Amino acid sequence: MVTTNDILNFAFTHKVFTRKELIFNLKNEDHIGLPGTLSEQLNRLLKSGHLVRIGRGVYKLPDENRKDFSVVCSEEIRQLNQQIKTMFPFVDYCLWSASTLVPYMRHIPNLNLLFVDVERDVVESVFNFLNANSNKRIFLLPSLTDFERYINTSAAIIIRPLISESPLQLIEGISTPTIEKILVDMVGDVEFSFLQGSEINYVYTTIFERHSVNKNKLLRYATRRGRKEEVMELVKTNQL
Repeated sequence: MVTTNDILNFAFTHKVFTRKELIFNLKNEDHIGLPGTLSEQLNRLLKSGHLVRIGRGVYKLPDENRKDFSVVCSEEIRQLNQQIKTMFPFVDYCLWSASTLVPYMRHIPNLNLLFVDVERDVVESVFNFLNANSNKRIFLLPSLTDFERYINTSAAIIIRPLISESPLQLIEGISTPTIEKILVDMVGDVEFSFLQGSEINYVYTTIFERHSVNKNKLLRYATRRGRKEEVMELVKTNQL
């Protein structure tokens, strides 16, 4: 009968392993018992934090050096959140700053952009409201030309449509993106045109080294954005 120790012993000798590899090894050692036993033991290890699932049927030991990712909620983000929450209490949205990416970059541009990703039906209403109640310049879905001409490194708030089923998390009661959403958004969004060539590879690699990334969640959101191939290529090229 397979035990959690059998699984952990296998995990300690493999940096990353699949369910199939585990089953093959355990079969060779005659540890496989009832069909449901392995799943039960894997689920127990996942719930206790002794294993981490990084893809469908792919597992690894937790890396103690990796921290959970969270957006830093500045005072400006808190105030912006309060404004939107008060005026649009039933609308889904998330807030974050482009400066979130600075710790993961090799070449550091001057990033002073705040993103408001909000339900598509109300993007114009939110734009009009913030445009009348903010001392910052507000842009609604800027094109690449708009971004290069009028925004670039200038301070601005950018209103964008929130893709349905976007991976979000609450930080200090504020809806913010998970690392998976950010990794996909930076592939192709005009606001991240500064991430070109080797820089985006560097950012991807640094993020994967410092944080646990749920690849299932990453690829699911990438698929919704029509960017699955580009994201998979970045993951494959950088051996992440």
